[in-house]
Formats: sequence, structure tokens, C-alpha cells
Amino acid sequence: MFVIFVVQILLIYFKHVNLFTMKHLKILYFKLLICAFYLLNIGIMNAQNVKKDSLQKKIQEFKLKPNFQKDTTYINMLYHYGKDFGYYNLDSLLLLANESLKLSKEINYTKGESQGLIILGNYYADNSKKEKALELFIEALSKAEEINDIKLILRAKSSLAIGYTYLEDYTEALKQYYKSIEIAKENNEDAWLSSMYISITVIYSIQKEYKECIYFLTKSMELNKKIGNERMTAITLTNLTSTYINDNNIEKASKTIDEAIQILEKLQIDDWLTFAYELKGNIYLAKEDYKSALIWFKKSEVKYEHIAIERYKIPLYNGIAKAHLGLKEYKQTEKYALNALALSKKFESLDQRDDILKTLYLLKKNTNKTAKALIYLEELKAISDSINIKNNKKELRILKSKFAFEQEKEKYLLENEKKIAQQKIYFYVALIIIIAFSMIIFILKKNNKTKEKLNKKLTHKTEELKKNETFLKNANDTKSKLFSIIAHDLKGPINSFKGIFELLELGQINTEEFMNLAPKLGENMNGISFTLNNLLTWGQTQVNGIVTNPENIDVNKIATQNKNLLSKIAEQKSITVINNISTSSFALADKDQVSILMRNLMSNALKFTPKNGTITIGTTDNNDCWEIYIKDTGIGLSNEALSKIFKTNETFTTYGTNNEKGTGLGLLLCKEMAENNNGKIRVESTLNKGTCFYFTLPKAI
Repeated sequence: MFVIFVVQILLIYFKHVNLFTMKHLKILYFKLLICAFYLLNIGIMNAQNVKKDSLQKKIQEFKLKPNFQKDTTYINMLYHYGKDFGYYNLDSLLLLANESLKLSKEINYTKGESQGLIILGNYYADNSKKEKALELFIEALSKAEEINDIKLILRAKSSLAIGYTYLEDYTEALKQYYKSIEIAKENNEDAWLSSMYISITVIYSIQKEYKECIYFLTKSMELNKKIGNERMTAITLTNLTSTYINDNNIEKASKTIDEAIQILEKLQIDDWLTFAYELKGNIYLAKEDYKSALIWFKKSEVKYEHIAIERYKIPLYNGIAKAHLGLKEYKQTEKYALNALALSKKFESLDQRDDILKTLYLLKKNTNKTAKALIYLEELKAISDSINIKNNKKELRILKSKFAFEQEKEKYLLENEKKIAQQKIYFYVALIIIIAFSMIIFILKKNNKTKEKLNKKLTHKTEELKKNETFLKNANDTKSKLFSIIAHDLKGPINSFKGIFELLELGQINTEEFMNLAPKLGENMNGISFTLNNLLTWGQTQVNGIVTNPENIDVNKIATQNKNLLSKIAEQKSITVINNISTSSFALADKDQVSILMRNLMSNALKFTPKNGTITIGTTDNNDCWEIYIKDTGIGLSNEALSKIFKTNETFTTYGTNNEKGTGLGLLLCKEMAENNNGKIRVESTLNKGTCFYFTLPKAI
């Protein structure tokens, strides 16, 4: 609440200045500007009223529920309303406090009783009944401690510290604040810790210990940033401004108050905006910029219209009077100075009364009303002794509180040292236990690592055995396949050659008959050569792996070479081979592997295409790769054949249109060659219509 920090409103003593005359036009402009600020504040007040009305509406709606008086939620709502908006109407605050206490006692709700006692204490504090307020705060603290509600204990202690401050018992006030700081730290209540750091500066400000004020307010700012509390940040900045003004650091005060006002206006916190606007006015008053000072004082006055605590208006009215005096607006000077004097007498407050009387004295002196000026001067002298006596008493209390606080601080440090010593013992015991456990964990981890290494070795050996087993099995399969092909596909043709030459040698056939067999022998020789080439290449890939050496190659050139190589077979079957590959088709691949791939596919096409058929070779541009196709008008492939031709675990072969026989290795070799060159191979086929093989190669760089 605003009451917590009102004691921080510091006096800015009036300075004698050379007053200047103003033109009527400037005065009219200045008054219009003040009106504009009044209109601006109406919008902000409406927003604050919306928040208040919303809580009022919730309370009224809650009253419609049966037995709402026995519901702790309702009692808590009364407390929050009184805490946040009680300063608008002190009579309402009294009613809320009494109702909250009555309902809490009826249902034995201790927390509600403590809350009710706090807002009732605030009511008496705001009505200058300090002793009664202190009694209520002590009782509220007792109730809060009874249920061990940390937040409520902190609030009660804060209120109690305020009560001691009103009674000028600064030693007890400091004790409450320091104990609250300790509790907040122990319970990680950062928001409350920040609040206590702000509150304790009230005492240090009274004692003019401004370095201590700045120290605690800086710690509060650090906490506010940590927890992201904008409201507390604004309050801290406002109190920093008050401290800087009191320490005559107007430049820093101007910076902090602007930042505070920006946040307070954004959050629409009226009670603190009232104080902030007043501080802003005091800054301009210190700079002798009376027009600007008056603008901000008027903004504060608008806010005060909705706050019921009149004694807070004393320093404001005195500030407005000084600003009008500086502007030579004597009628307004007298109005506000007399209002400030009346309130000062009503609340029996000597604070600032000497400054108010000085303002009235200067007013009458400047308007040549010497007799009236003399009356105010005599009244000022009459209360000077009382003020000096009071100030002397206050100084004595401050000295006493400083001495008592030092004793309390020493006691606190001794207790802390004992706690630290005890904590050290606990620490060393814990450290020994941790070291022992660490050694056990280290030994266990070492054993586990040894076990893991052995397991890894065993796993590695097992994997190697599996790989060797797979390799041996594959090698065995390859060997079996090679021997099978040699036995069936090479042995027969070679034996035929051997038989013919034996017949020739024995003279059972003559030279003419042998020459008639020569073309057939040539075909068989070509077949044996082609088969042997595939066999050796595939065998190499299976046993040792094959090394791929990619380079920029001319696909059209390779296709032409293989077309020429197989031209004789094409002529024998009257098959037309068409090369549609673009001359710009350059790929990044192994030249020899692509040649083997293409030769096998073209050979197959020739084998399964009947006489007078057509084979077409071409390319398609697929952005980052070339797709090469070899299409024939042959006998096509069945679905069974399509499902087997690329399988590595079995060889599949059929006879060509002229009973040409293959090993079944050609297409497996094609698949491996395509994949080795970062490509893929696929096939499309229709029985009795033809087949088309496709394979891709990456484009040349």
C-alpha cells in the first residue's frame, strides 16, 4: 500500500529566485496544457476503476451463493479488496475489516482473522491512531505464526515495521525488517524479499543513510529482473528517485522517475502514480522550472481526488503553492498554501509546516502585504522551537536506533557464525560420505568398464565370425555358381570344338566340310568369349569387390562402340539398331563399367529380338541425371521372369530367338554396375511386344 512509503516523501526546500513576469498569452497556453493533462488522467483512472469494479462485482456475485459467509474464498476476496483499494475510502476499509474478522471468527478461520487484523490496522494507521494500529499488527502476526503461513507472516511483519516507524521506534522497525529479510531468503520468497529491501530504506532514508538506501534498492532491482515483476520494478524506481532527490542528484532522479512512470501508467497503479507524479513535480521545482512542476503536481492532484487519506496531500499542496509562487500566480499560491496549512493543523503534523508558513510569508511579502507577512513570520518563529525539539528528539532516537541496531547486528552475526560452523561440520561429514560413495562408485564403474570391454571384444569377435561365415558362404556360393557355369555353359561349346578338330585330324571330315562349319564355330566362339568376359567380371565383383573410377564420359560414344562391336550379330538377324543418344549426354561414371552394362543390355536385346526387329538406344534428361534406355521389339518377359531377373540368390536364364543361351549373370552384373555408379536399373516388358531396360547415371560435372 501507498502508506508503506509515504514517510519517504522528502522536503525540497524553497530557494530564493528572481521571479519574472509572463505575458497573458503564455499564461493562457499554460492553463490549456494543464487541462489536457486532466483529460489524459481521466482515461487512466477509468481503467483502474474497471479493475476495482470487477472485484466488487465478483464479491456481489459471490453473495448470491448459499452460506457464502462460511466460504473462505469470500473472506479472502474481502481482504484483497481492502488491501488493494481500501485507500479510496477509509469507511469502506473499516467495514471490510470488521466483516472479514467477524466471518473468520465464526468459522475459526485463523488466516482470515490475521488478514482482517492487518487491514483494520491499516485503517487505524491511516487515521493517525498509531498505538491501536500497532496492537492489531502484533495480533495479526501472532495469528499468522500460529498457522505458519509464510506470506502472511511477512505481510504482518511488514505492517508491524510500519507501525513502529510511525511511532519513531526505528530500532524495532529495523529488527522486523531484518527478520523478514531472513525469513524471505530461507523460504525463497523473492517477491517478498524485494519488497522488504524497499521497505527497509524508509528507516535509512530517515537517518539520511542514502548509500544504504541505494544499496538495498539496487538489490531489489536485481530480484525484480530475476522474477520479472514489473510492479515491484516501478516501485523500486520510484523509491530510488526519492533517494536521489534527497541526495541532491537531480540528474539520476529524472532518469529513474521517467522509467517508473512509464511502467506505472502501463500497469495503471494509481496510488504509486500519485507519488511518482509528485516526485516528478519536485524535480522540476528543484530545477526552478515552475510550469513543468505545476503540470506534474496537477496530475498528482487528479489522482488524489480518488484517495481518501488526506494527510498525504500536505506536501503536494505545498509543492503546488511553490510552483504558483514561482509563476507569480499569487491567488492560486494562497489557496494551496492555506489548504496545506489547514491539513497540517488538522492532523497535528509539524512536518513541512515551517515550509508552508515560509511560502505564505513570501507570498505576502511579494504582494506588499507586510502586516500579514509579519503574522506568518511570527507563527513560523513560534513553531520553530517545537520543530527543533522534535527534530532533536528524532535525532536522539536515530542515534539510539543505530546503537541498538549495531548490537542487534553483532548478535545476528554471532548467530550466523554458529550456524556456519555447524554447517561446516555437516559439510565435512557429507563430504566424507560423498568421497566414500565416490570410491565405491569408481570401483564399480571400473569393474563395469572392464566387463564392457570384454563384452565388446566378445561381441566384436562374434560379429567377425558372422562376417567370415557370410563371406565364406558367399564365396562358396560364388565358387559353386562359377563351376556350374563352367561345367554347363563353357564345357559344352569347348567339347564341340574339340570334337570337330579331332574329326578333322582323323580325316573323317574334309577341309571343305570344316569350312562350312566355320561360321557356326565363330558364333560359338563369340558366345564363349562374351560369357567368359561376364564370368570373370562378375567373379571379381563377388570375391574381391570392384573398384569404381568415375570420370566424365561420353555416353553416346560408348553406345556407338558397343553397337559396332555387336553389329555382326545384328546383321545376321537383320535387326536394326538405332542410336538416339544425344551427343551432349555426358555422365560422371566408370567408363569400363558403363560399357559392360550397355553391352550386356544390347546383347540381351539382340538375343531376344526376332529377325527384322528393331532396337532403340536413347536418353532422357532427368534434371541431375541421365536415364538411358535400350528398347527392343522382342519376345518380352513373363511376370515370373520379371520377378527373378535381378535377384542375387538365384540365376535366371532363357533361350534367345535363335536358341542363344546365356549364363544368367549378365543382368546381375548390370545391376551391380549401375549401383556402383550411383544409379538405378529397372525394366518394363510386355509379352510378344518387347522389353525396355532403363538405367540412370549422374550428369557430368
